[in-house]
Amino acid sequence: MLPDGISLGRLQGPLSALASISPHFTGAVRISEPGGTGFVLVQNGKPYGAAFENSGKGLLLSGDEAYSYLFERPSLDSELIAYTGEETEAAREASSEAGCLISEGGAKPSSRIGSVDTSCLDQIVRQPGVAAVSVFHEGFALQSLGSADFEQVAAVAEDLLRAGTRITGDMEMGDLSQIILETPAGKLIIAPYGDLSLCILTKPDANLGLIRLSIRGMQENPE
Repeated sequence: MLPDGISLGRLQGPLSALASISPHFTGAVRISEPGGTGFVLVQNGKPYGAAFENSGKGLLLSGDEAYSYLFERPSLDSELIAYTGEETEAAREASSEAGCLISEGGAKPSSRIGSVDTSCLDQIVRQPGVAAVSVFHEGFALQSLGSADFEQVAAVAEDLLRAGTRITGDMEMGDLSQIILETPAGKLIIAPYGDLSLCILTKPDANLGLIRLSIRGMQENPE
């Protein structure tokens, strides 16, 4: 029923935290889990169509009911599919015919997909010596501020966090708070941020104390 589009990769997590290459993602979130399949259609970050079916449970949902059900799930296995303008119109028309459109009041106000509140990022990027900051998830940058391209390093940074978490666990050091990579040209700080990850690029003379305070504030209040 839906256009093929271009796959941006498979992801796992709640619908509210699904990544995209832009905060204004346009396309489909295709959901696949044991016994159930579905989708959420998104245009410029705003959901407009949804459906979900689980034949084993006799569950068949569409529109607002499907979106609400999927939005409340703690974790989903999904695939992000990018659409062109023409494909978006085709998907919207197909959803309308199938009764899968979400009513204007059906989507939660805070349910923009692929976006992150930038207020905390603004606070960090304003710190002296900070060149750029990014929040990423499953190898995709969700939101970035400053002059740096995080798309190429997001996946590697996430691998570093996973490795660091294993090391601190094996050494019985407690939970990992951050990793710092340092060169004569500057520093790169990688830190867990709720279900997401945080990456900060600084100049050599950056005040790490102030930056660490900002990171701790984000970690303690991930919402």
